[in-house]
Amino acid sequence: MAENRCSETDTFSFEINQSNASNYVNDPLTLGAVSSAVNSISANIDPRWLWRANVFLESLTASVWCPSFPRSPYPEFYPEDSAAERAAKLMKLESNHPKFGLQLLRRKSATGPWIEAACPIIQNRGRRFYVPLINPYLTANEVKILGSADQLGVSFKDYGNGILGGGSIASNRIYDTLYIEGEHRVELDLILMAKRPANTVMNTVTVSPNPMLIAPANLSRAYFEIQNQGEIELLWGFGTLGSDATSHPFKMPPGQIYYPGNVAGFIPTDAIWAKVKEGTTTVLIMESYYQ
Repeated sequence: MAENRCSETDTFSFEINQSNASNYVNDPLTLGAVSSAVNSISANIDPRWLWRANVFLESLTASVWCPSFPRSPYPEFYPEDSAAERAAKLMKLESNHPKFGLQLLRRKSATGPWIEAACPIIQNRGRRFYVPLINPYLTANEVKILGSADQLGVSFKDYGNGILGGGSIASNRIYDTLYIEGEHRVELDLILMAKRPANTVMNTVTVSPNPMLIAPANLSRAYFEIQNQGEIELLWGFGTLGSDATSHPFKMPPGQIYYPGNVAGFIPTDAIWAKVKEGTTTVLIMESYYQ
């Protein structure tokens, strides 16, 4: 049994503003569906490989500008303040000035209930500012590991002052924007299993000078064997059209058998075409495949 690893990194971004913020109060915006990321990289894996996936949320940041809310001052921290004193000052500031909550949500499937993972408080600081969302809101580390069916979402919580694009300064609501950007990495561990094929079929065909499809393409092909049982040379090859498949063909004398290695070797999954220069010959095809 052999094991390999392949990985793929991708980014995502969303902009939320006055025109769409209210849509996500009761119907959260899905930031990322892990299953889609896994499917995009696993779709073309050879069926002879078993695989397991790990998905890592490596970055998630919100860029916020909400001038429709009255400006909130910064807390006055001093070097001698303890962590508890700093937290108390920040909570007092948040309580006494307009704000809204940016809900970070998580669920275990596309149809499961959303569960709040964190809710950072957002206030107008007088400029655009940036909020790292993985640390400290989603995890204590810089990388978040996700399950294969997990989904991340975002919504808003109204504390009585409105939400993004709905603050008290109506003339500034069109400028309210929240830009979310993230990056995820998918890792697949591939395990090659030396297992027996699930199905085996045999077929005998008569080949003439006209290119003939003797075995259609099969992504689940585990083994195949060709034998020229006739009295003349067989020309055969891979491809989608007979003229393409036999332009640079394998030449198989009468009685010869071809089989490409064992289960750990290279097994072509393309369509197989064949022809002869003149007359006809009989070809035996044996093919095994996994379900």
